[in-house]
Amino acid sequence: MITSGQHLHYINHHNNSSQPLPKTLKHRNSTASSSTTPPSINPSTSYKLRYFNRKFRALLPFLLLLLCLYRSLKIYLTTELNQSLLEHYALVQHKQSDFNPKNIALDVFNYVIEQQEQHLQLQQQQQQQHLQHQQQQQQQHAVDSKLGNSEGIFFHWDDWVDLSRGNQQLTQARLSSPSGTHCDPSLVKFGAVNAHWLESYETKIQRGAVNLYCSKDIPERVVVTMDSSMLEIPVIGKKRFGSHKTKPTQTDQLISKMQQFNYTSPSPFNVQNFELLKKSLMVEPEDFIFKPDVEIFALQEKLNNQTITSKELKYLEFLEYANNHLVDHTDRYFKYAWIYTDVLQGNAHHIAYPFFSRYISDRERQSVLHHMVRAWFQFAETNNFASWINYGSLLGWSFNGVNMPWDTDIDVQMPIAQLDRLGREFNKTLIMENPRFGNARYWLEVSPTYIRQGNGRNHIDARFIDIHSGLYIDISAMSHTEVPPPTKDRTVPDNLSTMLVHCKNWNWHTLDELLPIRHTYFEGASVYIPNKVNRLLKNKYGKDALTNYNFHNHNYQLDISMWVNDDICKRAPKSPQSRFNKWHSLTRQGSCNSRKLQDEYNIIRKCTQRHYELNQDLDHPVYYDIELTGDLPIFRKDSWDYYHDISSHVVQNDNWYVEKSIIR
Repeated sequence: MITSGQHLHYINHHNNSSQPLPKTLKHRNSTASSSTTPPSINPSTSYKLRYFNRKFRALLPFLLLLLCLYRSLKIYLTTELNQSLLEHYALVQHKQSDFNPKNIALDVFNYVIEQQEQHLQLQQQQQQQHLQHQQQQQQQHAVDSKLGNSEGIFFHWDDWVDLSRGNQQLTQARLSSPSGTHCDPSLVKFGAVNAHWLESYETKIQRGAVNLYCSKDIPERVVVTMDSSMLEIPVIGKKRFGSHKTKPTQTDQLISKMQQFNYTSPSPFNVQNFELLKKSLMVEPEDFIFKPDVEIFALQEKLNNQTITSKELKYLEFLEYANNHLVDHTDRYFKYAWIYTDVLQGNAHHIAYPFFSRYISDRERQSVLHHMVRAWFQFAETNNFASWINYGSLLGWSFNGVNMPWDTDIDVQMPIAQLDRLGREFNKTLIMENPRFGNARYWLEVSPTYIRQGNGRNHIDARFIDIHSGLYIDISAMSHTEVPPPTKDRTVPDNLSTMLVHCKNWNWHTLDELLPIRHTYFEGASVYIPNKVNRLLKNKYGKDALTNYNFHNHNYQLDISMWVNDDICKRAPKSPQSRFNKWHSLTRQGSCNSRKLQDEYNIIRKCTQRHYELNQDLDHPVYYDIELTGDLPIFRKDSWDYYHDISSHVVQNDNWYVEKSIIR
């Protein structure tokens, strides 16, 4: 037997000698040699591998850089805006601006009081003097206030909207033409760039400010909302006044001036007393039919017979132009700002251009909409227009009587024939909020494309826009047309009560689903809703729409009737006994340690309580008397007052809760 050491010695000995190895060892050695010899490589292939390796190593840093840039850009474009930062930026902007919306309101009330006093004096003199001296006395005693004359007021957007973000472009224009009636052509061109042109955030804000200053149509009238009526003032021209007040105007001054108006005395302007909404309202089916060709033919007959009025002639010219040239070819009428950094999230897509001046925080948006919905239904009812909330707003109402906290607007519908009248009587009207409740100004504009379906780019027929924020109520006309309904709706019995109507976004309803519209309270204010809520919402959002308690990063907590952001808490605290204090407000523990949730609960508590008492059956509310029950107070601070109170140290907290009772 040969050991391993002997074996190696034997092999080495024979390798060093001239004698041949034994066959068995020779075979093993040749096998080992062949197993360790590398395979032959084509020189051309070897060169290519080395080339690609060098190229890959050179490109690798750039690939990694691109990957990092992509991920960073994706995070930047998809990360939600920080709400605290939005409110901080709004506060900083408020401090940097000297704009005060109360200043122009005081000028308006001074003008109204002066004109009423002048009107009373003229009436008294006319009773004592001969009729032929009437015109002479009117001229002798005419009072021209700062804002206008006996015919109406002058208007400039610079007096009504904070355009300080555009000062870089507008300062020279104000110096060159203090009245604001002239803008340099280059400035007009700067403000005329389409809002849908993709640009930076700051550029878009500056263009909007310049557009308002130089080019935006001024109102045809201003409607002043007071305690029991609305007063309509004609606008006679464009003229800027600027603010020269030595002290900032306060709310108490505005209320005092408003109370000086004599509601029982004659006024030189049209005054409409408020009308309470009715318990239910039946709209005529004919109001859902509007045929521009028929309207044009009837007006042309009047023109041929020389019986047409100047207003009717203007209306005819509009219908002919809109029907023959505009509706089928125009771009989207109501525009919003397109911004590089906002293309994915679309935060600016729910703010009307050119009123866009910054992104709006969630809580500020809720405040603006809280005030706005009350103003719209008050205006509509006073002027005999039927409208109702629907879709997202109606879904929010169905849960707790208020708008859902993530909803960005209010959805309102009305019959197309009434929207046609709204356009003829109130297009381009500015409505002032009652100064008791806030400083809002609402721009009512009707799109000229409302008359028929057109090219499909204009789903919204009118907007009620808050000019300080750009937030709005979307108003859609409902009409019965010759367009065939979807297959699922073709089995509806063919009678008047089930006549199918639709908006321009192809949402279909039967008339008995909508009518009669009925009264309810939304955000504490009187509004109208459709007749059959359950059926409408289930058709629109699915059978689980009213029982889905987790949506849009929120969860609905039944014990407080609130949608709560998941970032605050994903479920109600386990100990219900410690959730409320003796004043029935949320404790710190009961609010998941969120002061914001405590504040929100205080804001909506009475609204949700009333909704629960009246609407446990959404389609069959319990009986209540509208006049005795009354609207609830305003529960959210006006946004300008909110930032003013903080910056002026009027308050020591950042709560939005307030309670301003309605004067009846």
